[in-house]
Amino acid sequence: MFVSIFLLICVATHASELELFTENFPPYNFIGHNEIIGINADILSRACLIADIDCTVSLLPWSRAYKAASVMQNSGVFSTSRNEQRENEFIWVGPLVSSNTCFYRLKTRSDIVVTNSDSLKNYTVGISRNDIYEKVLQNKGFQKGINYLTYSKKHEDTKVFKNGKLDLIIGSSVTLASQLGSAGIKLEDVVPVFELKDDSLVGNFLALNKTTDPIIAAKLQDAIDQLKATGEFESIISSYIGTTTFSDNPLPSNLEPCVDGKANY
Repeated sequence: MFVSIFLLICVATHASELELFTENFPPYNFIGHNEIIGINADILSRACLIADIDCTVSLLPWSRAYKAASVMQNSGVFSTSRNEQRENEFIWVGPLVSSNTCFYRLKTRSDIVVTNSDSLKNYTVGISRNDIYEKVLQNKGFQKGINYLTYSKKHEDTKVFKNGKLDLIIGSSVTLASQLGSAGIKLEDVVPVFELKDDSLVGNFLALNKTTDPIIAAKLQDAIDQLKATGEFESIISSYIGTTTFSDNPLPSNLEPCVDGKANY
């Protein structure tokens, strides 16, 4: 069973084995038709059913969703980027679906020329506060307040980017349309300039509180593996991801991952 609870943490009217949290981040997880849906939400819905685990899910701002899963017994948060800093904080189930990360500029900003990772630091980029990419940027030599700025609300940087007060944004071809749409920007109005590669990022997962029964984690992992083996995993992805088109084509081969709309898992 996969029951959606919206906008706040609440006590279920029946005992559930697992309480899951996530944020509004289309197409991975979002509200549609008055329920929480999306690529990773649907995958976990099926996994809970296959594993015969009674799951509930709540949609919250990311910081609250993450904190809830960190402190509540028998809980979890998705779609959570897995990295070294978080590795020992959770029990990890997955991977779920993620996509390649890139830097993008406005098409009108032809003055922005990026040839390598060092030249990225000639420009400014924005991210949400406590975003997974902040540590990645720091490791690549970016300095807060100089090369990158942080914002309290998700995609607030995209609105600043639209107004020309930021040179670049970070996104992916899978999530970019939604990200840009939040600021009224069309997909064809941006151009990828550089792929952000980092070995510390290994994709999106379900991160379970460490008090969670290992049997529950194992059942969910087996269910996800089964979905992949039967092709249902790929079918769920295909139902959400269409063709991504940009105005500036063809692109150099090294930038193709920034526009191909390919899901990773």
